[in-house]
Amino acid sequence: MCKIGFNPHLFASLVPHGVRRIVPFLVLVYGLPLAYGWVDGTPYLVGQFSPLPGVPDSSAAPAQPAPPALGDRHSFFSVDVRTQEQYIVPATLRAIGEFCYLYVEDSQWGQTVKRETLETVRRAFDESTPADPQRGIYRIQTELFGAPPDVDGDAKIYLLLLDIRDGAVRGDEFIAGFFNPADQRRGVLRHPELGIPVRSNERDLLYIDTHPLDTDGAEGLGVIAHEFLHLIQWRHDRDETIWVNEGCADVAMFLCGYRPEKHTANFERHPLVSLTNWPLGSRSELAHYGASYLWMLYLYEHYGGPETIAAVVRERANGITGVNNALLSQGLTRTFSTIFADWKVANLLDDTQFAEGQYGYQNEELTLRVRRRHNLYPVTAKGGVLESYAADYITLLSSGGWHGLNVVFEIHSPLARRGVFDDSRLYDLKAIEFQDGRPSLVLDVPLTANGKGSMINPNFGLSVGQITLVPSVQPHDAAFADEPSTYEYHAELGTEITFNASVLPNPVHSRYWDIIAVPSSLLGVNAPLVTVSAGKTVIVSGEPMTPVQDGAIYTYPIYLSAEIEPTDVEWQVQFSDRIVGEGKLRPTEANNN
Repeated sequence: MCKIGFNPHLFASLVPHGVRRIVPFLVLVYGLPLAYGWVDGTPYLVGQFSPLPGVPDSSAAPAQPAPPALGDRHSFFSVDVRTQEQYIVPATLRAIGEFCYLYVEDSQWGQTVKRETLETVRRAFDESTPADPQRGIYRIQTELFGAPPDVDGDAKIYLLLLDIRDGAVRGDEFIAGFFNPADQRRGVLRHPELGIPVRSNERDLLYIDTHPLDTDGAEGLGVIAHEFLHLIQWRHDRDETIWVNEGCADVAMFLCGYRPEKHTANFERHPLVSLTNWPLGSRSELAHYGASYLWMLYLYEHYGGPETIAAVVRERANGITGVNNALLSQGLTRTFSTIFADWKVANLLDDTQFAEGQYGYQNEELTLRVRRRHNLYPVTAKGGVLESYAADYITLLSSGGWHGLNVVFEIHSPLARRGVFDDSRLYDLKAIEFQDGRPSLVLDVPLTANGKGSMINPNFGLSVGQITLVPSVQPHDAAFADEPSTYEYHAELGTEITFNASVLPNPVHSRYWDIIAVPSSLLGVNAPLVTVSAGKTVIVSGEPMTPVQDGAIYTYPIYLSAEIEPTDVEWQVQFSDRIVGEGKLRPTEANNN
Protein backbone atom coordinates (compact mmCIF):
# COMPACT_ATOMS: atom_id res chain seq x y z
CA MET A 1 0.00 0.00 0.00
CA CYS A 2 1.30 3.42 -0.97
CA LYS A 3 0.79 6.03 1.74
CA ILE A 4 1.56 9.73 1.46
CA GLY A 5 1.35 11.82 4.59
CA PHE A 6 -1.17 14.63 4.60
CA ASN A 7 -1.89 16.89 7.59
CA PRO A 8 -4.80 19.28 7.00
CA HIS A 9 -4.65 20.57 10.59
CA LEU A 10 -1.08 21.73 10.02
CA PHE A 11 -2.13 23.21 6.72
CA ALA A 12 -5.06 25.02 8.34
CA SER A 13 -2.76 26.45 11.00
CA LEU A 14 -0.72 28.15 8.29
CA VAL A 15 -3.76 29.74 6.68
CA PRO A 16 -4.36 33.26 8.02
CA HIS A 17 -7.52 33.65 10.07
CA GLY A 18 -10.41 34.78 7.91
CA VAL A 19 -9.40 33.03 4.68
CA ARG A 20 -12.30 30.99 3.32
CA ARG A 21 -11.26 29.66 -0.04
CA ILE A 22 -10.58 26.39 -1.80
CA VAL A 23 -7.02 25.11 -1.90
CA PRO A 24 -5.31 24.26 -5.18
CA PHE A 25 -5.02 20.64 -4.07
CA LEU A 26 -7.00 18.28 -1.85
CA VAL A 27 -8.06 19.35 1.62
CA LEU A 28 -10.88 17.43 3.23
CA VAL A 29 -13.17 18.09 6.14
CA TYR A 30 -11.90 16.29 9.20
CA GLY A 31 -13.36 15.97 12.67
CA LEU A 32 -15.99 14.33 14.75
CA PRO A 33 -19.53 14.08 13.40
CA LEU A 34 -21.73 16.99 14.40
CA ALA A 35 -25.10 15.91 13.03
CA TYR A 36 -26.51 13.37 10.63
CA GLY A 37 -26.12 14.32 7.01
CA TRP A 38 -23.58 14.44 4.24
CA VAL A 39 -20.83 16.96 3.74
CA ASP A 40 -18.66 17.65 0.75
CA GLY A 41 -15.01 16.70 0.81
CA THR A 42 -14.08 19.09 -1.96
CA PRO A 43 -11.20 21.30 -0.80
CA TYR A 44 -12.15 23.73 1.92
CA LEU A 45 -9.28 26.12 2.34
CA VAL A 46 -7.14 28.34 0.20
CA GLY A 47 -3.95 29.71 1.66
CA GLN A 48 -1.99 32.61 0.34
CA PHE A 49 0.30 30.32 -1.62
CA SER A 50 1.57 30.56 -5.18
CA PRO A 51 0.88 27.77 -7.68
CA LEU A 52 3.04 24.71 -7.20
CA PRO A 53 6.57 25.30 -8.56
CA GLY A 54 7.20 23.93 -12.01
CA VAL A 55 3.53 23.09 -12.49
CA PRO A 56 1.83 25.83 -14.52
CA ASP A 57 -1.92 26.22 -14.16
CA SER A 58 -2.46 25.22 -17.78
CA SER A 59 -0.59 21.93 -17.46
CA ALA A 60 -2.48 18.87 -18.59
CA ALA A 61 -1.94 15.23 -17.92
CA PRO A 62 -0.73 13.14 -20.85
CA ALA A 63 -3.63 11.95 -22.95
CA GLN A 64 -4.54 8.34 -22.30
CA PRO A 65 -3.14 6.04 -25.00
CA ALA A 66 -6.61 4.59 -25.60
CA PRO A 67 -10.02 4.87 -23.98
CA PRO A 68 -10.46 2.34 -21.20
CA ALA A 69 -12.54 -0.74 -21.88
CA LEU A 70 -15.04 -2.55 -19.70
CA GLY A 71 -13.25 -4.69 -17.17
CA ASP A 72 -10.09 -2.59 -17.14
CA ARG A 73 -8.54 -2.32 -13.69
CA HIS A 74 -6.85 0.80 -12.40
CA SER A 75 -5.32 1.95 -9.11
CA PHE A 76 -6.52 5.41 -8.03
CA PHE A 77 -5.09 7.64 -5.32
CA SER A 78 -7.56 8.68 -2.61
CA VAL A 79 -7.25 9.99 0.98
CA ASP A 80 -7.94 8.12 4.19
CA VAL A 81 -9.70 10.74 6.28
CA ARG A 82 -9.01 8.84 9.48
CA THR A 83 -5.23 8.68 9.09
CA GLN A 84 -4.88 11.71 6.83
CA GLU A 85 -2.81 9.65 4.37
CA GLN A 86 -3.16 9.13 0.67
CA TYR A 87 -3.69 5.50 -0.32
CA ILE A 88 -4.35 3.35 -3.40
CA VAL A 89 -7.86 2.26 -4.38
CA PRO A 90 -7.95 -0.79 -6.70
CA ALA A 91 -10.98 -0.35 -8.96
CA THR A 92 -12.50 -1.85 -12.09
CA LEU A 93 -14.36 -0.16 -14.93
CA ARG A 94 -17.86 -1.62 -14.61
CA ALA A 95 -19.90 0.59 -16.95
CA ILE A 96 -19.39 3.16 -19.71
CA GLY A 97 -21.89 5.89 -20.49
CA GLU A 98 -22.14 8.55 -23.14
CA PHE A 99 -20.50 11.07 -20.79
CA CYS A 100 -18.90 8.96 -18.07
CA TYR A 101 -16.77 6.02 -17.03
CA LEU A 102 -18.00 4.23 -13.92
CA TYR A 103 -15.21 2.67 -11.87
CA VAL A 104 -16.05 0.76 -8.70
CA GLU A 105 -13.70 0.02 -5.82
CA ASP A 106 -13.17 -3.71 -6.01
CA SER A 107 -14.12 -4.27 -2.36
CA GLN A 108 -17.49 -2.58 -2.94
CA TRP A 109 -18.53 -4.52 -6.04
CA GLY A 110 -21.42 -6.84 -5.23
CA GLN A 111 -21.69 -5.33 -1.75
CA THR A 112 -22.75 -1.67 -1.82
CA VAL A 113 -22.59 -1.39 -5.61
CA LYS A 114 -24.44 -3.77 -7.92
CA ARG A 115 -25.32 -3.81 -11.59
CA GLU A 116 -28.57 -1.93 -11.03
CA THR A 117 -26.66 0.71 -9.05
CA LEU A 118 -24.47 1.43 -12.05
CA GLU A 119 -27.40 1.63 -14.43
CA THR A 120 -29.20 4.12 -12.18
CA VAL A 121 -26.11 6.29 -11.86
CA ARG A 122 -25.29 6.12 -15.58
CA ARG A 123 -28.84 6.99 -16.60
CA ALA A 124 -28.96 9.97 -14.20
CA PHE A 125 -25.62 11.30 -15.42
CA ASP A 126 -26.25 10.67 -19.12
CA GLU A 127 -29.96 10.69 -19.85
CA SER A 128 -32.62 11.65 -17.36
CA THR A 129 -33.14 13.52 -14.09
CA PRO A 130 -36.20 14.41 -12.01
CA ALA A 131 -35.88 18.00 -13.32
CA ASP A 132 -35.80 16.93 -16.97
CA PRO A 133 -36.55 13.38 -18.15
CA GLN A 134 -34.82 14.22 -21.44
CA ARG A 135 -31.53 15.44 -19.98
CA GLY A 136 -29.07 13.99 -17.54
CA ILE A 137 -26.83 15.75 -15.03
CA TYR A 138 -24.08 16.25 -17.60
CA ARG A 139 -26.20 18.06 -20.19
CA ILE A 140 -28.18 20.15 -17.68
CA GLN A 141 -25.04 21.53 -16.09
CA THR A 142 -22.82 21.91 -19.15
CA GLU A 143 -25.55 23.66 -21.13
CA LEU A 144 -25.98 26.18 -18.32
CA PHE A 145 -22.53 26.52 -16.75
CA GLY A 146 -20.22 25.48 -19.58
CA ALA A 147 -17.98 22.50 -20.28
CA PRO A 148 -15.82 20.93 -17.56
CA PRO A 149 -12.03 20.90 -17.84
CA ASP A 150 -10.47 18.17 -19.99
CA VAL A 151 -7.14 17.38 -18.40
CA ASP A 152 -6.77 13.92 -19.98
CA GLY A 153 -7.93 14.53 -23.54
CA ASP A 154 -11.00 12.37 -23.00
CA ALA A 155 -14.37 14.13 -22.88
CA LYS A 156 -15.88 11.57 -20.54
CA ILE A 157 -15.91 12.14 -16.75
CA TYR A 158 -14.49 9.46 -14.46
CA LEU A 159 -16.80 8.54 -11.59
CA LEU A 160 -15.06 6.50 -8.91
CA LEU A 161 -17.53 4.78 -6.57
CA LEU A 162 -15.71 3.94 -3.35
CA ASP A 163 -16.18 3.69 0.38
CA ILE A 164 -14.60 7.01 1.35
CA ARG A 165 -12.52 6.31 4.43
CA ASP A 166 -13.98 8.70 6.98
CA GLY A 167 -14.89 6.25 9.75
CA ALA A 168 -18.54 7.28 9.55
CA VAL A 169 -21.48 4.98 10.14
CA ARG A 170 -25.15 5.57 9.51
CA GLY A 171 -26.37 8.35 11.75
CA ASP A 172 -23.10 10.26 11.57
CA GLU A 173 -22.08 13.22 9.47
CA PHE A 174 -20.09 11.72 6.62
CA ILE A 175 -18.18 12.72 3.51
CA ALA A 176 -20.34 11.90 0.51
CA GLY A 177 -17.94 12.83 -2.26
CA PHE A 178 -15.28 15.19 -3.49
CA PHE A 179 -13.48 16.61 -6.47
CA ASN A 180 -9.71 16.74 -6.07
CA PRO A 181 -8.04 19.62 -7.96
CA ALA A 182 -4.74 17.76 -7.66
CA ASP A 183 -6.05 15.42 -10.36
CA GLN A 184 -5.91 18.35 -12.76
CA ARG A 185 -2.09 18.38 -12.41
CA ARG A 186 0.71 15.98 -13.34
CA GLY A 187 2.43 13.32 -11.30
CA VAL A 188 3.63 13.87 -7.76
CA LEU A 189 3.03 17.39 -6.45
CA ARG A 190 4.78 18.96 -3.49
CA HIS A 191 3.58 22.01 -1.64
CA PRO A 192 6.32 24.68 -1.45
CA GLU A 193 5.59 25.58 2.19
CA LEU A 194 4.72 22.24 3.78
CA GLY A 195 6.61 19.82 1.58
CA ILE A 196 3.57 17.52 1.52
CA PRO A 197 3.52 15.24 -1.52
CA VAL A 198 0.20 14.73 -3.27
CA ARG A 199 -0.19 12.27 -6.16
CA SER A 200 -2.42 13.13 -9.09
CA ASN A 201 -4.74 10.73 -10.88
CA GLU A 202 -4.38 12.93 -13.97
CA ARG A 203 -8.05 12.58 -14.88
CA ASP A 204 -11.31 14.54 -14.75
CA LEU A 205 -12.43 12.52 -11.77
CA LEU A 206 -15.17 12.63 -9.13
CA TYR A 207 -15.07 10.51 -5.98
CA ILE A 208 -18.52 9.29 -4.83
CA ASP A 209 -19.13 7.46 -1.57
CA THR A 210 -20.82 4.08 -1.42
CA HIS A 211 -21.22 3.76 2.36
CA PRO A 212 -23.15 5.09 4.18
CA LEU A 213 -24.34 7.04 1.11
CA ASP A 214 -26.96 5.27 -0.99
CA THR A 215 -25.18 6.02 -4.24
CA ASP A 216 -28.14 5.29 -6.50
CA GLY A 217 -30.69 6.99 -4.24
CA ALA A 218 -31.86 10.58 -4.71
CA GLU A 219 -29.29 11.78 -2.21
CA GLY A 220 -26.44 9.93 -3.90
CA LEU A 221 -27.37 11.16 -7.37
CA GLY A 222 -27.62 14.67 -5.93
CA VAL A 223 -24.08 14.33 -4.59
CA ILE A 224 -22.88 13.47 -8.10
CA ALA A 225 -24.57 16.62 -9.43
CA HIS A 226 -23.02 18.61 -6.58
CA GLU A 227 -19.49 17.35 -7.25
CA PHE A 228 -19.81 17.79 -11.01
CA LEU A 229 -20.49 21.50 -10.47
CA HIS A 230 -17.24 21.73 -8.49
CA LEU A 231 -15.38 20.27 -11.46
CA ILE A 232 -16.99 22.79 -13.82
CA GLN A 233 -16.45 25.72 -11.47
CA TRP A 234 -12.78 24.77 -11.15
CA ARG A 235 -12.42 25.61 -14.84
CA HIS A 236 -13.92 29.08 -14.35
CA ASP A 237 -12.73 30.18 -10.91
CA ARG A 238 -10.19 28.09 -9.01
CA ASP A 239 -10.02 30.08 -5.79
CA GLU A 240 -13.68 30.91 -5.20
CA THR A 241 -14.76 31.32 -1.58
CA ILE A 242 -16.22 28.17 -0.11
CA TRP A 243 -19.69 29.55 0.69
CA VAL A 244 -20.19 30.61 -2.93
CA ASN A 245 -18.79 27.34 -4.26
CA GLU A 246 -20.91 25.15 -1.99
CA GLY A 247 -24.05 27.24 -2.50
CA CYS A 248 -23.72 26.98 -6.28
CA ALA A 249 -23.10 23.23 -6.03
CA ASP A 250 -26.24 22.71 -3.95
CA VAL A 251 -28.29 24.77 -6.39
CA ALA A 252 -26.82 22.69 -9.22
CA MET A 253 -28.32 19.68 -7.42
CA PHE A 254 -31.65 21.50 -7.25
CA LEU A 255 -31.51 22.32 -10.97
CA CYS A 256 -31.15 18.60 -11.65
CA GLY A 257 -34.14 17.82 -9.42
CA TYR A 258 -32.32 16.73 -6.25
CA ARG A 259 -32.76 18.61 -2.98
CA PRO A 260 -30.12 19.03 -0.25
CA GLU A 261 -32.78 18.31 2.35
CA LYS A 262 -30.47 17.63 5.29
CA HIS A 263 -28.55 20.85 4.63
CA THR A 264 -31.78 22.85 4.71
CA ALA A 265 -33.07 21.02 7.78
CA ASN A 266 -29.89 21.75 9.71
CA PHE A 267 -30.10 25.45 8.85
CA GLU A 268 -33.68 25.49 10.10
CA ARG A 269 -32.44 24.17 13.45
CA HIS A 270 -29.38 26.45 13.55
CA PRO A 271 -30.24 29.66 11.64
CA LEU A 272 -27.69 31.87 13.43
CA VAL A 273 -24.73 30.70 11.34
CA SER A 274 -22.84 33.18 9.19
CA LEU A 275 -23.44 33.00 5.47
CA THR A 276 -19.86 33.92 4.61
CA ASN A 277 -17.71 32.75 7.56
CA TRP A 278 -17.33 29.05 6.85
CA PRO A 279 -15.65 27.04 9.67
CA LEU A 280 -11.92 26.53 9.26
CA GLY A 281 -10.06 23.27 9.36
CA SER A 282 -11.54 20.38 11.20
CA ARG A 283 -15.20 21.36 11.48
CA SER A 284 -17.99 21.46 8.98
CA GLU A 285 -21.45 22.28 10.18
CA LEU A 286 -24.32 21.26 7.95
CA ALA A 287 -26.16 24.50 8.70
CA HIS A 288 -23.55 26.41 6.70
CA TYR A 289 -24.42 24.33 3.65
CA GLY A 290 -28.07 25.16 4.21
CA ALA A 291 -27.36 28.88 4.47
CA SER A 292 -25.27 28.92 1.28
CA TYR A 293 -27.85 26.89 -0.62
CA LEU A 294 -30.74 29.08 0.48
CA TRP A 295 -28.82 32.23 -0.44
CA MET A 296 -28.18 30.98 -3.98
CA LEU A 297 -31.74 29.68 -4.24
CA TYR A 298 -33.04 33.11 -3.19
CA LEU A 299 -30.95 34.72 -5.96
CA TYR A 300 -32.26 32.09 -8.37
CA GLU A 301 -35.91 32.73 -7.51
CA HIS A 302 -35.85 36.52 -7.16
CA TYR A 303 -32.94 37.73 -9.26
CA GLY A 304 -32.66 36.19 -12.67
CA GLY A 305 -33.09 32.44 -12.38
CA PRO A 306 -30.45 29.95 -13.58
CA GLU A 307 -28.64 32.58 -15.67
CA THR A 308 -27.72 34.50 -12.51
CA ILE A 309 -26.36 31.34 -10.86
CA ALA A 310 -24.37 30.62 -14.02
CA ALA A 311 -23.00 34.17 -13.90
CA VAL A 312 -21.86 33.59 -10.30
CA VAL A 313 -20.16 30.32 -11.29
CA ARG A 314 -18.31 31.95 -14.19
CA GLU A 315 -17.40 35.17 -12.35
CA ARG A 316 -13.67 35.30 -11.56
CA ALA A 317 -14.02 37.71 -8.63
CA ASN A 318 -14.73 35.95 -5.34
CA GLY A 319 -17.24 36.13 -2.53
CA ILE A 320 -19.45 39.18 -2.14
CA THR A 321 -17.64 41.07 -4.91
CA GLY A 322 -18.24 38.19 -7.28
CA VAL A 323 -21.95 38.07 -6.41
CA ASN A 324 -22.29 41.82 -7.01
CA ASN A 325 -20.45 41.53 -10.34
CA ALA A 326 -22.70 38.66 -11.42
CA LEU A 327 -25.83 40.65 -10.54
CA LEU A 328 -24.57 43.62 -12.59
CA SER A 329 -23.78 41.35 -15.52
CA GLN A 330 -27.45 40.35 -15.58
CA GLY A 331 -28.62 43.99 -15.55
CA LEU A 332 -29.65 43.85 -11.88
CA THR A 333 -29.03 46.95 -9.78
CA ARG A 334 -29.60 45.57 -6.29
CA THR A 335 -26.50 44.62 -4.32
CA PHE A 336 -25.52 41.85 -1.94
CA SER A 337 -26.10 44.10 1.07
CA THR A 338 -29.70 45.03 0.28
CA ILE A 339 -30.60 41.52 -0.86
CA PHE A 340 -29.13 40.06 2.33
CA ALA A 341 -31.42 42.29 4.40
CA ASP A 342 -34.45 40.81 2.58
CA TRP A 343 -33.06 37.27 2.57
CA LYS A 344 -32.74 37.08 6.36
CA VAL A 345 -36.44 38.01 6.66
CA ALA A 346 -37.42 35.51 3.95
CA ASN A 347 -35.75 32.72 5.90
CA LEU A 348 -38.08 33.40 8.83
CA LEU A 349 -41.31 34.19 7.00
CA ASP A 350 -41.08 32.11 3.79
CA ASP A 351 -44.43 33.56 2.77
CA THR A 352 -45.00 33.98 -0.97
CA GLN A 353 -48.41 35.56 -0.38
CA PHE A 354 -47.00 38.50 1.60
CA ALA A 355 -45.28 41.60 0.16
CA GLU A 356 -45.55 40.27 -3.40
CA GLY A 357 -43.46 37.24 -2.48
CA GLN A 358 -40.38 39.27 -1.55
CA TYR A 359 -39.99 37.29 1.66
CA GLY A 360 -40.65 33.76 0.46
CA TYR A 361 -39.38 30.74 -1.45
CA GLN A 362 -41.29 28.96 -4.19
CA ASN A 363 -39.18 25.83 -3.89
CA GLU A 364 -38.71 25.46 -0.14
CA GLU A 365 -40.91 25.50 2.95
CA LEU A 366 -38.86 26.75 5.87
CA THR A 367 -39.66 26.73 9.56
CA LEU A 368 -36.81 28.30 11.50
CA ARG A 369 -36.20 27.53 15.13
CA VAL A 370 -36.44 30.85 16.99
CA ARG A 371 -34.58 30.50 20.27
CA ARG A 372 -35.40 33.89 21.86
CA ARG A 373 -39.07 34.35 22.73
CA HIS A 374 -40.62 36.67 25.32
CA ASN A 375 -44.16 37.22 26.60
CA LEU A 376 -43.46 38.72 30.03
CA TYR A 377 -42.34 42.35 30.30
CA PRO A 378 -40.22 44.24 31.01
CA VAL A 379 -37.42 42.09 29.66
CA THR A 380 -33.71 42.88 29.37
CA ALA A 381 -31.35 40.58 27.50
CA LYS A 382 -27.60 40.96 27.12
CA GLY A 383 -24.77 38.95 25.62
CA GLY A 384 -26.35 38.03 22.31
CA VAL A 385 -23.71 37.19 19.70
CA LEU A 386 -23.95 38.10 16.03
CA GLU A 387 -21.45 36.78 13.54
CA SER A 388 -20.92 38.88 10.45
CA TYR A 389 -23.51 38.12 7.76
CA ALA A 390 -25.64 36.16 10.20
CA ALA A 391 -29.05 37.03 11.63
CA ASP A 392 -30.75 36.37 14.92
CA TYR A 393 -34.51 36.24 15.54
CA ILE A 394 -36.13 37.64 18.70
CA THR A 395 -39.88 37.19 19.07
CA LEU A 396 -41.91 39.46 21.36
CA LEU A 397 -45.39 38.11 22.05
CA SER A 398 -48.40 39.92 23.44
CA SER A 399 -50.13 38.27 26.35
CA GLY A 400 -53.33 40.20 25.72
CA GLY A 401 -54.57 43.74 26.22
CA TRP A 402 -53.55 46.91 24.42
CA HIS A 403 -50.38 48.30 25.95
CA GLY A 404 -48.05 49.26 23.16
CA LEU A 405 -44.43 48.19 23.20
CA ASN A 406 -41.23 50.17 23.64
CA VAL A 407 -37.94 48.57 22.52
CA VAL A 408 -34.35 49.78 22.85
CA PHE A 409 -31.76 47.82 20.88
CA GLU A 410 -27.95 48.08 20.84
CA ILE A 411 -25.35 46.24 18.77
CA HIS A 412 -21.74 46.45 19.91
CA SER A 413 -18.77 45.75 17.66
CA PRO A 414 -15.50 44.46 19.16
CA LEU A 415 -14.02 47.96 18.95
CA ALA A 416 -17.10 49.57 20.49
CA ARG A 417 -16.92 47.13 23.39
CA ARG A 418 -13.45 48.54 24.06
CA GLY A 419 -14.79 52.09 23.98
CA VAL A 420 -13.55 52.89 20.46
CA PHE A 421 -15.89 54.36 17.87
CA ASP A 422 -16.37 51.83 15.08
CA ASP A 423 -17.93 52.66 11.73
CA SER A 424 -16.53 49.57 9.98
CA ARG A 425 -19.84 47.74 10.11
CA LEU A 426 -23.29 48.17 8.64
CA TYR A 427 -25.95 47.46 11.25
CA ASP A 428 -29.44 46.43 10.19
CA LEU A 429 -32.49 45.78 12.35
CA LYS A 430 -35.79 44.66 10.89
CA ALA A 431 -39.03 44.55 12.88
CA ILE A 432 -41.73 42.23 11.56
CA GLU A 433 -45.28 42.83 12.76
CA PHE A 434 -47.77 39.96 12.87
CA GLN A 435 -51.55 40.22 12.95
CA ASP A 436 -53.53 37.07 13.74
CA GLY A 437 -50.38 35.03 13.29
CA ARG A 438 -49.62 36.32 9.78
CA PRO A 439 -46.96 38.88 8.83
CA SER A 440 -48.46 42.29 8.16
CA LEU A 441 -45.53 44.70 7.94
CA VAL A 442 -41.71 44.68 7.76
CA LEU A 443 -40.10 47.81 9.15
CA ASP A 444 -36.57 49.16 9.15
CA VAL A 445 -35.65 50.25 12.67
CA PRO A 446 -33.15 53.14 12.34
CA LEU A 447 -29.81 52.46 14.01
CA THR A 448 -27.01 54.94 14.60
CA ALA A 449 -23.47 54.41 13.36
CA ASN A 450 -22.78 52.91 16.79
CA GLY A 451 -25.60 50.43 16.44
CA LYS A 452 -28.15 52.00 18.77
CA GLY A 453 -31.84 52.46 18.06
CA SER A 454 -35.33 52.31 19.49
CA MET A 455 -38.89 51.76 18.37
CA ILE A 456 -42.36 52.23 19.78
CA ASN A 457 -45.22 50.10 18.53
CA PRO A 458 -48.49 51.52 19.83
CA ASN A 459 -50.52 48.68 18.27
CA PHE A 460 -48.88 45.91 20.30
CA GLY A 461 -51.57 43.93 22.07
CA LEU A 462 -54.31 45.41 19.90
CA SER A 463 -53.96 44.74 16.18
CA VAL A 464 -50.37 43.51 16.49
CA GLY A 465 -50.00 40.28 18.46
CA GLN A 466 -46.32 39.62 17.77
CA ILE A 467 -43.19 41.48 16.75
CA THR A 468 -40.02 39.68 15.67
CA LEU A 469 -36.75 41.60 15.62
CA VAL A 470 -34.09 40.51 13.11
CA PRO A 471 -30.66 42.10 13.69
CA SER A 472 -27.60 41.56 11.48
CA VAL A 473 -24.15 43.01 10.92
CA GLN A 474 -22.36 43.49 7.61
CA PRO A 475 -18.74 44.68 7.83
CA HIS A 476 -17.66 47.29 5.29
CA ASP A 477 -14.19 45.76 5.34
CA ALA A 478 -13.58 42.02 4.94
CA ALA A 479 -10.78 42.32 7.50
CA PHE A 480 -13.46 42.64 10.19
CA ALA A 481 -15.63 39.78 8.91
CA ASP A 482 -14.45 37.21 11.46
CA GLU A 483 -14.98 39.33 14.57
CA PRO A 484 -18.44 38.77 16.05
CA SER A 485 -20.54 41.59 17.43
CA THR A 486 -22.70 41.42 20.53
CA TYR A 487 -26.13 42.87 21.15
CA GLU A 488 -28.54 43.67 23.95
CA TYR A 489 -32.11 44.89 24.14
CA HIS A 490 -34.78 46.05 26.54
CA ALA A 491 -38.52 45.77 25.89
CA GLU A 492 -41.32 47.08 28.08
CA LEU A 493 -45.02 47.63 27.72
CA GLY A 494 -46.22 51.17 27.20
CA THR A 495 -49.33 52.83 28.57
CA GLU A 496 -52.49 53.31 26.52
CA ILE A 497 -52.04 56.15 24.03
CA THR A 498 -54.69 58.87 23.94
CA PHE A 499 -55.14 61.76 21.51
CA ASN A 500 -56.29 65.34 21.62
CA ALA A 501 -57.71 65.91 18.10
CA SER A 502 -59.18 69.12 16.68
CA VAL A 503 -59.58 71.21 13.53
CA LEU A 504 -58.24 74.73 13.09
CA PRO A 505 -59.06 77.16 10.27
CA ASN A 506 -56.13 78.40 8.24
CA PRO A 507 -55.66 82.11 9.10
CA VAL A 508 -54.51 82.96 5.56
CA HIS A 509 -56.53 80.80 3.18
CA SER A 510 -60.20 80.66 4.03
CA ARG A 511 -60.86 77.38 2.20
CA TYR A 512 -58.12 75.51 4.10
CA TRP A 513 -58.33 73.80 7.48
CA ASP A 514 -55.73 71.91 9.49
CA ILE A 515 -56.62 68.73 11.35
CA ILE A 516 -54.41 68.43 14.45
CA ALA A 517 -53.75 65.32 16.56
CA VAL A 518 -51.57 65.40 19.68
CA PRO A 519 -50.69 61.90 21.03
CA SER A 520 -49.95 61.26 24.68
CA SER A 521 -46.78 59.32 23.69
CA LEU A 522 -44.49 59.20 20.68
CA LEU A 523 -45.85 56.87 18.02
CA GLY A 524 -42.68 55.72 16.29
CA VAL A 525 -43.19 54.71 12.67
CA ASN A 526 -47.01 54.59 12.85
CA ALA A 527 -49.02 57.72 12.04
CA PRO A 528 -52.71 58.46 12.64
CA LEU A 529 -54.94 58.31 9.55
CA VAL A 530 -57.41 60.99 8.39
CA THR A 531 -60.74 60.57 6.61
CA VAL A 532 -62.78 63.60 5.48
CA SER A 533 -66.18 63.55 3.78
CA ALA A 534 -68.98 65.93 2.79
CA GLY A 535 -72.25 64.08 2.70
CA LYS A 536 -71.69 61.06 0.47
CA THR A 537 -68.58 62.55 -1.10
CA VAL A 538 -65.30 61.31 0.32
CA ILE A 539 -62.66 64.03 0.14
CA VAL A 540 -59.83 62.22 1.96
CA SER A 541 -59.75 58.50 2.74
CA GLY A 542 -57.35 57.03 5.30
CA GLU A 543 -54.39 59.29 4.55
CA PRO A 544 -51.50 59.35 7.09
CA MET A 545 -50.94 62.56 9.00
CA THR A 546 -47.59 64.36 8.97
CA PRO A 547 -45.48 64.41 12.14
CA VAL A 548 -44.04 67.70 13.33
CA GLN A 549 -41.89 68.52 16.35
CA ASP A 550 -40.33 65.02 16.14
CA GLY A 551 -43.71 63.35 16.33
CA ALA A 552 -45.12 65.33 19.25
CA ILE A 553 -47.87 66.67 16.96
CA TYR A 554 -49.47 65.34 13.75
CA THR A 555 -51.18 67.53 11.16
CA TYR A 556 -53.15 67.14 7.95
CA PRO A 557 -54.29 70.09 5.76
CA ILE A 558 -57.61 69.88 3.90
CA TYR A 559 -58.95 72.09 1.13
CA LEU A 560 -62.61 72.60 0.32
CA SER A 561 -63.69 73.67 -3.13
CA ALA A 562 -66.24 76.45 -3.44
CA GLU A 563 -69.20 74.12 -3.98
CA ILE A 564 -68.68 72.37 -0.63
CA GLU A 565 -70.35 73.85 2.41
CA PRO A 566 -68.04 73.67 5.45
CA THR A 567 -70.98 72.77 7.67
CA ASP A 568 -71.43 69.54 5.62
CA VAL A 569 -67.89 68.39 6.28
CA GLU A 570 -67.11 65.60 8.76
CA TRP A 571 -63.61 64.56 9.76
CA GLN A 572 -62.22 61.54 11.55
CA VAL A 573 -58.81 60.57 12.94
CA GLN A 574 -58.11 56.87 13.28
CA PHE A 575 -55.21 55.12 14.97
CA SER A 576 -54.63 51.40 15.32
CA ASP A 577 -58.14 50.52 14.16
CA ARG A 578 -59.66 52.97 16.68
CA ILE A 579 -61.34 56.29 16.10
CA VAL A 580 -59.39 58.69 18.31
CA GLY A 581 -61.00 61.95 17.16
CA GLU A 582 -63.94 63.08 15.00
CA GLY A 583 -66.28 65.99 14.43
CA LYS A 584 -67.80 68.47 11.97
CA LEU A 585 -66.62 71.83 10.76
CA ARG A 586 -68.58 74.43 12.68
CA PRO A 587 -69.37 77.89 11.27
CA THR A 588 -66.96 79.48 13.73
CA GLU A 589 -64.25 77.15 12.42
CA ALA A 590 -65.03 78.17 8.85
CA ASN A 591 -63.32 81.52 9.28
CA ASN A 592 -66.66 83.20 8.66
CA ASN A 593 -66.55 82.04 5.03
